[in-house]
Amino acid sequence: MRRAIVSVFLAGFAGLVMPAPASAEWQIAPMIGFTFAGKTTLQDLENAAGNIHPAFGIAGTYLTSGIIGFEGIATLTPGFFQDSGDIIEKSRTSTIMGNLVLTVPPRWTEYSLRPFISGGFGLMRSTQEDKAGVLPVSSNVAGFNIGGGAVGYFSKTTGVRFDFRYYRNFRGVDQGPIAVGDVHLRYMTASVGFVIRR
Repeated sequence: MRRAIVSVFLAGFAGLVMPAPASAEWQIAPMIGFTFAGKTTLQDLENAAGNIHPAFGIAGTYLTSGIIGFEGIATLTPGFFQDSGDIIEKSRTSTIMGNLVLTVPPRWTEYSLRPFISGGFGLMRSTQEDKAGVLPVSSNVAGFNIGGGAVGYFSKTTGVRFDFRYYRNFRGVDQGPIAVGDVHLRYMTASVGFVIRR
């Protein structure tokens, strides 16, 4: 029994330290883009949630040799509640999500664009500070995202990712006077990123 436990431990350790099979791959992709079509019941004194705002993100993705993969994706949109800047001093929204990815097998695409769709759940955070310092907002809510895009490769280790995504929180969250009724937050992002893969 002791020998069997040691064997299982050694096999598990080897699986962690050995490189991934050649047919599977890891990707990391810093991204830049914009957020648009936002809508919220959170305090929005400059009526700016629906405007276009710059957005930044990063995705870490593991793709198997088949059609399934997994990813973690984080986004940041500074100035989400700001338009003229006369009332709000600073603001932002951010998300961190864990997603299931569906894509085509790599043997089908080689160095052409590899399309994918992905979606999952995580945290949506919103903050803002007004210049008078009397109406601060800090909101953390559970949410989901769904989106898709394509990855194209320049070489075996580098490429580009195009991503279009919808974010929304789950309804039924009451966080008091920072929102009109239950907290509701949704928006879309479009981004492009530089992919590093192994």
